[in-house]
Amino acid sequence: MIGQVLGPYTIVSRLGAGGMGEVYRARDTKLNRDVAIKVLLPSVANDPDRLARFSREAQVLASLNHLNIAAIYGLEEGPAEAAGDGPAEAGRYIGANVTSGFSRTIALVMELVEGDDLSQRISRGAIPIDEALPMARQIAEALEAAHDLGIIHRDLKPANIKVRPDGTVKVLDFGLAKAVEPGGRNFSSAEHLANSPTLSLHATEAGIILGTAAYMSPEQARGKSVDKRTDIWAFGAILFEMLSGRRPFEGDTITDVIAAVVTREPDWQQLPAAATAGLRRLLSRCLTKDPRERLQAIGDARLDIDEILSQVDDPAAVTQGARRSTAQRVLPWAVAAAALMIAGAFAWPQAVVPMTPVYASLAAPADYNLGEFRDVPPTRAPMVFTPDGRSLILLATRAGQSQLFLRQLDRPDALPIAGTDGARVPFVSHDGRWVGFWAANELRKVPIEGGTASTICALAGPLGPFGASWGADDTIVFGDDASRRIMRVPAGGGTPVAVTAPTPPLGTARRHVTPTWLPGGDRILYADVAIRDPADTRLMVQSLAGGDARLVLTSATDARLLPTGHLAFMRLGTLMAVAFDVARAAAIGEPVVALDGVMQSGLRGFSDNTGAGMVAASSLGALAVIRGGLIGYIANSLIWVAHDGQSSSAEPASGAPADGRITSRVSPNGSRALVGVQTPTRREVWMADWARNVWTACRGCNSERGSGEWSPDGLRLLFGGPGKLTAHTLDQSAPDQVLLQEADRYLLPTDWLPDGRIVYLSAADQVNFDIKFVEPGGSIGRVVVEAGSEAAVSPDGRWLAYHSKGEVIVQAFPGPGARTVVSAGRASNPAWSPDGRTLYYLQPVNPGSAIIAVNINTASGLTAGTPRELFRHFPDQVCANIRCYDLSSDGRRFLFRERTAAQTPAVTGMDLMLNWTSTLPRHP
Repeated sequence: MIGQVLGPYTIVSRLGAGGMGEVYRARDTKLNRDVAIKVLLPSVANDPDRLARFSREAQVLASLNHLNIAAIYGLEEGPAEAAGDGPAEAGRYIGANVTSGFSRTIALVMELVEGDDLSQRISRGAIPIDEALPMARQIAEALEAAHDLGIIHRDLKPANIKVRPDGTVKVLDFGLAKAVEPGGRNFSSAEHLANSPTLSLHATEAGIILGTAAYMSPEQARGKSVDKRTDIWAFGAILFEMLSGRRPFEGDTITDVIAAVVTREPDWQQLPAAATAGLRRLLSRCLTKDPRERLQAIGDARLDIDEILSQVDDPAAVTQGARRSTAQRVLPWAVAAAALMIAGAFAWPQAVVPMTPVYASLAAPADYNLGEFRDVPPTRAPMVFTPDGRSLILLATRAGQSQLFLRQLDRPDALPIAGTDGARVPFVSHDGRWVGFWAANELRKVPIEGGTASTICALAGPLGPFGASWGADDTIVFGDDASRRIMRVPAGGGTPVAVTAPTPPLGTARRHVTPTWLPGGDRILYADVAIRDPADTRLMVQSLAGGDARLVLTSATDARLLPTGHLAFMRLGTLMAVAFDVARAAAIGEPVVALDGVMQSGLRGFSDNTGAGMVAASSLGALAVIRGGLIGYIANSLIWVAHDGQSSSAEPASGAPADGRITSRVSPNGSRALVGVQTPTRREVWMADWARNVWTACRGCNSERGSGEWSPDGLRLLFGGPGKLTAHTLDQSAPDQVLLQEADRYLLPTDWLPDGRIVYLSAADQVNFDIKFVEPGGSIGRVVVEAGSEAAVSPDGRWLAYHSKGEVIVQAFPGPGARTVVSAGRASNPAWSPDGRTLYYLQPVNPGSAIIAVNINTASGLTAGTPRELFRHFPDQVCANIRCYDLSSDGRRFLFRERTAAQTPAVTGMDLMLNWTSTLPRHP
């Protein structure tokens, strides 16, 4: 090829080889410039379909015009050559056509980029952070420009990223992996590797192939369809390698590498010591295996990099930090305290300074455990910062006796606060002079240095306040155990007065907890929680002047304002953060994960569950936290219980999920059950398959609440969510189908009848549901019952049983008709026997639930018999709005969950994160 002419281009020298063919330097005789020319493989050049597709793809790619993307100038075709003509090396790619003995020369003309590629740069060692991040930002800009035009790279790796001597990054071969794929068939992983546009000439060399496989996303490695998130994965893998000098996924064979990509986590210890929490979080979000949980847009990575760079005044300091020894990384406490004290020189909220977070451990006082009592699920945080951010008030327990301690951050020891024996629920006055607490059924206060405690007020509830906050005008608000409302009382003493409206009837088991003041002193935030369901929480704002409370966020509790303008709150064991407009008391944008694995009160059915996080945030941007995730949902399994109360295991033998079961629905033929499973951070859907004796994750099942309903034929599942009901085909032979949409409503299915009608719940707030139904193919639901839940239609389709205001009621379906109360006393969770002659429901007892049966006669209208107790099942089975248990297809057994109360290990210390708020996204 050397010396040959292709159009205006004269081949000057050979540069190397790629998966598409030989790569040459050529001279553009018209424009007097050097270019790069890739001579295509005969499999592309001599295949009309592939060449046509390649040409179309190249035309699209030629539209990319960005500083960080190597440009495509055009395609050139040279004269056909006989087999064996030309240099031997060229003959390997321009070899004889099988049928004619001739091959066309098709060449792709591209921008020639001088300098090393990124793989060569990395081979000389890890790249310092201050050099790597600007490179990564340019890569992100290139991807963002392409993604905006709908173009995916699909083969991003260091070998096709060039770094010019002036530091400019150029990404090569955009989208060409798709252009060279054979059409009309699926691609195996090995075939994908063999057709990589930038694969070396020696494509059989293991190291080269491994180098390509190491950057494939899990979905790409499995041969599934890919989108822009596959580039985000590769970006994360490249950035990890730039910083550590090692690939995040390695192995001796292609299979080993792909297995690592699909199943293993990177070794995060390989990252340099100076990698900030924000940088580590960015990498983690890029390398999340589930593309739904991965960073969704590469532009967000660019913004994160900008944020990380802005936090360091002297970028060289980051590089120096990367060279520190392990011993230097473990900072003495005195140094950490000094850093905090320096930050304290500024007034809130200007106290947050752009510096790298510092991580440390803080032990409980000697011989004490943090928290109220050992082996009891936590209900309130055992620590709170003083308003100046320089000290922590700690609640610690020894031999069953609790005590408050003052831990000044510039001192090595915690000092007991006199007058706080037996104290729980610590909180601090706005001026930092007083510590409030609960002891001996009284709300009390004591000077922060200790002394004689004085009584603020007596409290009737046996469990004490569920969170308390001391306002600037010396008014204290707290979550009252007895009334389950937020109350207020003067700090100088007085009678508590209700701030929030009464909670719903006791049967719904809700309470108002964890209040906190908003600036101005006339509004509070608080959480409205379902005691039996830690996922069913709402963050509300209430004016002390009166009026209705207003919803701020769903699935949120235990909120606190941060000096950055964010609102931090708890969500199922995860500390979340969202930008917050204080004036409107409204979230701005979508919440983001601020910290995973935060210990949180969340044991389903436990009498004093509050949703409180074991976390405290300071006015200086520091965070004190006890790790551990959502407490509860452990030692939980399914059991069958016969009518006589005799139980037996219902768990298939293999593959059981480790987390807690929350709902179950037996399939129409009884061979399987759809089971909602609560993980520490979300709800999932699993199948208990008794025919095969295995558990399997329900692929493609998307349910926010972990619940769904079977179709009458058992082939599909119906899931609800915001604004729609969606049918999912279990074998995935058909795409998901939206059966009904209601804007601005939350929908939950409760029955899918044999005639195709669907019964569902609909609410604007995920709490106050109406019962509706829709005809097959219909687009508008009809209200059957206002303010009802847990609906169940009789097997003959004529009667509807449901829960409303603590009672189980039956009425004609779809109506109209009289309503018959069939329960006696508090009741919920109705379910029909398969023959429709018996209605079952749950009645709360202490502890657990009684299973009640009522005979139903429908010969002329509806007549209900006398309720009779079948047996008692001690683990609480009540769910909010939907039924948690189910019956076998023959009606002879009940499918319940069997739970052992979670035990909380002794907590002897916590994590302390100085300047933690610098890891949060910048406030808009």
